[in-house]
Amino acid sequence: MNAAHLMMNDKDAEGKIVEEMGSGLGCDWAELNKECLIDIFTRLSLENRWIGPMLVCKPWMDACDDPSLNSVFDLETWFQSNRRSNIWYSYDFEQKVDSFLRCVVDRSQGGLKEIRVRHCSDLSVSYAAERCPNLEVIWIKSCLSVTDASIAKIAENCPKLRELDISNSIEISQKALKMVEKSCKNVKILMEPPHNVRLSQEEANNYGLSVRSITSRDLLEHIRQMNIN
Repeated sequence: MNAAHLMMNDKDAEGKIVEEMGSGLGCDWAELNKECLIDIFTRLSLENRWIGPMLVCKPWMDACDDPSLNSVFDLETWFQSNRRSNIWYSYDFEQKVDSFLRCVVDRSQGGLKEIRVRHCSDLSVSYAAERCPNLEVIWIKSCLSVTDASIAKIAENCPKLRELDISNSIEISQKALKMVEKSCKNVKILMEPPHNVRLSQEEANNYGLSVRSITSRDLLEHIRQMNIN
């Protein structure tokens, strides 16, 4: 879009190109059939679809609603590319992420297979688990409001799960993870703790570790061994 604006403003050097571009501006892109639109939109990221085509016109929005374009909900790249902010840990931001995930669940019509998100809550994770039984990948990193309640829903409803990443989601217990391992036979649980690990005596006992000697490296190594075994 920015490149197009630059070309349109450069009348002296690119006059001919601008004229040729202008001749096509009368085309009604809304009249493209839905199959063509879906094929085009599959080349866009989730974020680009939501800030671009969905705002153009109703036919484009209807195409973006197609379940085939909503089988993956991935915000991990966005979180990685944006500087960490305190607002991420606010209740308002959490609500927005929850709303976004629930909307994609509805658009997928139960066909959502992959979730990669941060800073959501039990509300949206349970909502997804109850309505999308074919979920295979769930990354819920740094979700301080995700607890055993939604992990139990995952264990109950998502037998095809093969990857669960709960890194830095500190309200999830070992007991809940055991439920997932029992119900989802092919699951691999990923869990990298924060740099400053603080465990209670009970939590340390669950990992078979001593509170006095616990370090991030000790815990990570222990978890890796659990995954291998």
